[in-house]
Amino acid sequence: MSSLPFKCIVLLEPLGLLYGSSGRLLSPEALTGQASEHFPPDSPAVAGLLASELSRADVGHLFTAGPFWWSSSGDLMLPAPMVLLQETGGDTGRQSRDRLAWQASNNEQEWSGWWHPAWADRQGKSPSGGWIRLADWPHPANSDRAGEVIAIHDEPWQAVPHLHPKLRENERVSAVDGDLFLEYGVALQPKVRLAYLSSHSIPDGTVRFGGEGHLARLSCVAIPPLLEKLLAEKLTAPFALVTPGLWGGPKLSIREPIDTTIARGRFPWRREGKPPGILTERPRPWRYRLGEGSREPRPWPGERPARRRLSRGRWALPAGSCYHVAGDPLDPWAEWPEVWFPKEGFSLKHLGTALSLPIV
Repeated sequence: MSSLPFKCIVLLEPLGLLYGSSGRLLSPEALTGQASEHFPPDSPAVAGLLASELSRADVGHLFTAGPFWWSSSGDLMLPAPMVLLQETGGDTGRQSRDRLAWQASNNEQEWSGWWHPAWADRQGKSPSGGWIRLADWPHPANSDRAGEVIAIHDEPWQAVPHLHPKLRENERVSAVDGDLFLEYGVALQPKVRLAYLSSHSIPDGTVRFGGEGHLARLSCVAIPPLLEKLLAEKLTAPFALVTPGLWGGPKLSIREPIDTTIARGRFPWRREGKPPGILTERPRPWRYRLGEGSREPRPWPGERPARRRLSRGRWALPAGSCYHVAGDPLDPWAEWPEVWFPKEGFSLKHLGTALSLPIV
């Protein structure tokens, strides 16, 4: 595949609260902890939403990627690359003036790593994470703006966790006395929408999305020309992931692609005898439901709706992770072979994992 598979951006505006990952059962004796915080939903959630409106033939060619978000001013927001050295200040509370660069070694006695003089002089831990506007993305075409300050934006949503009892399936009463369920509700700021890249569009309207099937208003818009241009460029070193990176075979998660079609596997990013330079943080779990499940009889007339099976799960590198691969530039993400990606009935490339953009 050489052409860009994505044709539009799917925007989702919640009509009230959305729900993140499901919470844990809490006992009155140990009323501690909070639901596993995982928001916004990953691309499989949108892929399932779109697949329910497409024919089976179209589902086989469906590509999605995300999550991103669309600001109230109409800007597409992307995860901030980890090479940006952040500091407090500016209108948004955080900003970046300097960037880490890969320091390669010429022999075994010298070290290799990500480095900047300002980093060595800092005291304490620098801020991390956040989002930047697409227009501020530090790509090669913006090299003349390398000294400009980039504003780092915080997440435009707020957790609204609340407790309620776990209910029986057939009655609106508590299933077990004393059991409480911590629900992870999330409220977005007004006019902020979640954004996902998609190869297919569906009619605008109101849909059920996320945990508990809460309502959201769906619309589709064109991909900004700048993003199309970045996705078509070769990936010179370094480059950054804008979606979680999933690599590895059927039972093992790793931090770089592996071609498992070759005996004992082959690491395509290990060039000139050097592994790729990786700037990342602690991996996070990445799971999704797949298949149509099986129907189970209820204790009353009727059948239980089909429950999709939850995947085994993988560890994913967080969005914003940066890579430095020796040798010639890599092809754009759209041209990466599907054998580089894990496969569970289909290549996880269809879910937009490890979507990458060049940076200066």
